Amino acid sequence: MKTLSLNRRSALFVGLSAVGLTVGASTGLFGADEKPKKLDCAKTCRECAAECESCSICCKKDRPDCSKSCDACHHMCLTCASLCEQKHALAEDACVLCEKMCRACAAECIKHKQPCCQECAKKCLACADACKAARA
Repeated sequence: MKTLSLNRRSALFVGLSAVGLTVGASTGLFGADEKPKKLDCAKTCRECAAECESCSICCKKDRPDCSKSCDACHHMCLTCASLCEQKHALAEDACVLCEKMCRACAAECIKHKQPCCQECAKKCLACADACKAARA
């Protein structure tokens, strides 16, 4: 089982906290009026996460900015997919951040001509569109 380093866990927690994805002691996880309506982007998020992980590994040596962007996007997509599959009350918030992260990752990947980057950019844009549509 792969574990996140302390820095990565901290960065993910900070990122999720920034969009209000942490739950305080006084709030419930599943508020009746807060449940998402459809949020069916999980499959697309998981496909994007796999592509981002592959691109991150491919770019690690020669394109470190691309690698870092893909690594962050990979983790965000997995988080979004998990929350949407659970029908978590905060899944819609995760979709907002996932859409932003995927668009940023696509913008970085599209700068590079390597096949892994071009394919990653396509998957990221598809994921961003799916997250946006899932909130409609």
